[in-house]
Amino acid sequence: LILIGAGYAYYMYNKPVASTNDLNAAYSISANELFAKFENNEEEANQLYLGKILEVKGKVRDLSVGDNGELNMILESSSDMFGVNCGISLGEGSTLDSFKPGDSVTVKGECTGISMDVVLTRCVIVK
Repeated sequence: LILIGAGYAYYMYNKPVASTNDLNAAYSISANELFAKFENNEEEANQLYLGKILEVKGKVRDLSVGDNGELNMILESSSDMFGVNCGISLGEGSTLDSFKPGDSVTVKGECTGISMDVVLTRCVIVK
């Protein structure tokens, strides 16, 4: 019985995370609108979007590769300094050279709240 329990725990610990590409988006929203909702009422926006899969449309403002090896794509918002930060795994059709500032993109990812930028993780490019 202990071996079965240990085997199950090992399986759950190493279970792969479902690709965001295969999940349906709970909301489709523009980057500008998403940022404005968090900026105006963070508590209400958290209730609506936190932990949900969102499809976000916007223009690329900045691109960089983070310490974790992900492509960090910042989408423009009404703020001059902040926007929507999308973490995209490199190698899944995405490289730093795939996009440039000003490009219009649609990404799908899980909303984890706001920390200066609104943060989306496990992002994939929709178009």
